[in-house]
Amino acid sequence: MRPRAEHRCALLRPVKGVTYSGMKIAQRLALATVVMTLFLVAVGVYVRATGSGLGCPDWPTCYGDIVPPDQYHAYIEMSHRYTASVVGLMVIAVAWLAWKHYRHSPFVLWTAIATVPLVGFQGILGAITVVRELPPEIVATHLLTAMIVLSFQVAVAIGMYLDDPDTTWPSFTTGPARRIGAIGLAATIWLAITLWIGGYMAESGAATACADWPFCNGGPFPANDDHEITHMVHRYLAGALLFFIVPFTIAAWRARHEVFWAAPVAIAAPVLYAVQVLVGALNVWYVFPDLLTVSHTAIASAVWVTLSVAVVFAYYKPVVSRAGYRASRRLGVTA
Repeated sequence: MRPRAEHRCALLRPVKGVTYSGMKIAQRLALATVVMTLFLVAVGVYVRATGSGLGCPDWPTCYGDIVPPDQYHAYIEMSHRYTASVVGLMVIAVAWLAWKHYRHSPFVLWTAIATVPLVGFQGILGAITVVRELPPEIVATHLLTAMIVLSFQVAVAIGMYLDDPDTTWPSFTTGPARRIGAIGLAATIWLAITLWIGGYMAESGAATACADWPFCNGGPFPANDDHEITHMVHRYLAGALLFFIVPFTIAAWRARHEVFWAAPVAIAAPVLYAVQVLVGALNVWYVFPDLLTVSHTAIASAVWVTLSVAVVFAYYKPVVSRAGYRASRRLGVTA
C-alpha cells in the first residue's frame, strides 16, 4: 500500500511556489484580460467605423513618433494600438502566472503560453493592415484572430478557476454537457465564418450595398454585383446561425438542473443573437452610424464569448479537485 500512496501523493503534489494568493491574482488577471480584449475589439471597430484605419500611415509609430500628432484620426488609431499593447502585456503576464501557479494544469499552462505568439501574430496582421492600406481580407483575418485570442483567454480564465483546489464547484455531468458543447462548437465555427465575411464586407465597401433590410434593394437575392453578393452572403450566414442557436438553447435549457452553467448560456445566447440581428437591421436602416457599428461587432463578440464559455465548460476536466487537494494534505504534502 505504501507505493500506491506515494504514487497518489506524487500525482497530487502541488507545484513548488504555488500559493492561494498567487492563484487568485492569476484568475483575476485572466478575467480582466478577457474584458480588456473585448474592449480592444470594440476600439478596433470604432477605428474602422470612423475611417481612422490610416490615421497613422506608419507602424508602429505614428508619423515617426510614439505620440500621435494633434489629429482626430491619428488619436483614434493610436488609441487602438495603445490598447492592443496593454492587452499584449496582460497576455504575457497571464502566461507567466500560469507558469508559476498552474503547472499542475497542462491545458491552462499551454493555452496561456500559446496565446502569447498568437497575440504577436495579431500585431503583425495589424502592421500589414496599415502598410498595405487596409486590404479587406487582412482586416477580416485581424478581426477573426482577435476572436480566437478571446476564446483562448476565456479558456485560460475558466481553467484557472476550475483548477483552484480552494474553490468548490458542482459536479460535472458529462452527457448533457457534452451535447451542449458539441452544438456550441459547431455554432462557434459557423460564427467564425460569419464574422470573417462581415469584416471583409465592412472594409470592402459592401456594407452599404443593400439599402434595405431584410431584402437587398427590394429583392431577397442580390443582383449580379460583387458588393451586393458579399453583403447578402453575410446576412444569409448570420440568419443560418439561428439553426445552431435554437438547438444550443434547447439543449442547455433542458440540462439546467444537471449542469450548473447551462441556464446562463441558455438565456444569454438567444437574447444576444436576437439583439445582434436587430442591431444589424438598424445599421442598414440608419446607414451605419458609429455607435451601431461598434455595437454590432461588440454584441457578436459577446455571442462568441457565450459559446466559448459553453465549449470550455463542456470539455474541460479539472485536474486538481478540492477533495484531491485535501487527500494530498492527509498524505503529508504541503504547498
